[in-house]
Amino acid sequence: MDLYRKVKQINEAEYAINRLIYKHFKQYLASSITTQQAVLLDIVYYAQKITVGEIAVEMNISSSAVSQLIAKMEKNQFIRRTINPDNRREIFITLDAKGQEYFDKQEHVERAVADRLFAKLTVSELNELERITKKLEEIALKEFS
Repeated sequence: MDLYRKVKQINEAEYAINRLIYKHFKQYLASSITTQQAVLLDIVYYAQKITVGEIAVEMNISSSAVSQLIAKMEKNQFIRRTINPDNRREIFITLDAKGQEYFDKQEHVERAVADRLFAKLTVSELNELERITKKLEEIALKEFS
């Protein structure tokens, strides 16, 4: 079997697994946010505290587009803006109550997936999956960064 076909099978299996997981937990994760808003939330979550300009760079969109996204999400209590006390022209973006709730729900689903799927693998299989995944991540970082 050639490399392309093998990679395609792996990708299709991963997609099928993710589709089944999503279908099973869809009601629990149901949210009124768009994909772009979810990306913004992820960026803020991992940074914990970030500026509008930094978000714009991460998302590869203008600061004004980020500000529009932030305004909607702030109104719905997903994120919060605070002024940097050391530089009053700089505004920090952090998660607000609904933003934290969004990630709490995601963590609950991740734990359920771990218990229902990954717990059925042996320790050796889990270690091998982790090793291969980390290796692919390192390769991707070298190739695409």
